[in-house]
Amino acid sequence: MPFSDVCGHSRQIAMLQKTIAGGRVAHAYLFSGLSGIGKKAVALAFAQTINCEAVPEPADACGHCPACRKIAAQNHPDLHVLSTERQFLRIDAVRDIHKQMTFKPLEASRRVVIIDDADKMNEQAANALLKTLEEPTVSNVLILITARPDWLPPTIVSRCRHLRFSPLPAETIERFLIDRRDVDPAQATLLANLSQGSMAAAMDLQDADYLAYRSDLARLLAQASTESPQSLLSMAALLGREKNDARQGLDILKSFFRDALVLGETANPGLVINSDHAGLITDLCKRAKAENLLANLAGIERAAALLEMSVNKSLTLETMAFKLRL
Repeated sequence: MPFSDVCGHSRQIAMLQKTIAGGRVAHAYLFSGLSGIGKKAVALAFAQTINCEAVPEPADACGHCPACRKIAAQNHPDLHVLSTERQFLRIDAVRDIHKQMTFKPLEASRRVVIIDDADKMNEQAANALLKTLEEPTVSNVLILITARPDWLPPTIVSRCRHLRFSPLPAETIERFLIDRRDVDPAQATLLANLSQGSMAAAMDLQDADYLAYRSDLARLLAQASTESPQSLLSMAALLGREKNDARQGLDILKSFFRDALVLGETANPGLVINSDHAGLITDLCKRAKAENLLANLAGIERAAALLEMSVNKSLTLETMAFKLRL
């Protein structure tokens, strides 16, 4: 999609358009920010714009020429999108890209390589990428996308032009859902609040399985107690069930405790995200002191970080559950 169709991120888009108009496109960019907020959409729009055959003004792709259509469909011979396989980005993929970048683009004026989840490169892949960054050419543009820029080697970060993307405002997501997805306004408001600034998350939250998962977690959390180990094990088991996304479940739990903390500190129900579970939020607020709610949030964050390291999922979730202060 052209820049004009991207939802939000006007400041970052304006910066990219200015570099295009001034003929100062860098050889490497780092797009960092929360997952699912549109970094990849901006990267693809950037690829379209610097290769658009219509050369529109101001700097934006037409979206209709052959190059724009191929890039939008991600089947352009000079567009390469790399993503992780299993847990890491394959070194063979990085080496293959380095080899291709020694040649001229086949059709476009610039070859664009987008590396999604760039922080998941192992040391060998990172070293291979560094070699590519140390030998820039004007006919290649490399875009690294990550939610964790601090996980990337400083030698790679220092060789990229860094654009930081902020979470989208809830109002922006709400308007998108209503105007482009025909979502009921009340539902759109709830989804926008739950999404935490991520457009991808807001659309995923419409899934019936997710809504059922969230309701089940709310029910088990309402029943959970440190005096009932079985209730804590039941909640951990639901989080760890194969068909469920444990990290998504931890985000749901975190939002419940966040709401309880906010409600207890402000006494303002209007600031509660999970408004459809107001009873649970009020109960958590009464049952746990602010310091306990903060400890629960920290414990959930630790569990989420451990899951990213491919540790024992069941043990991590059970340990987290037993450490909750309820």
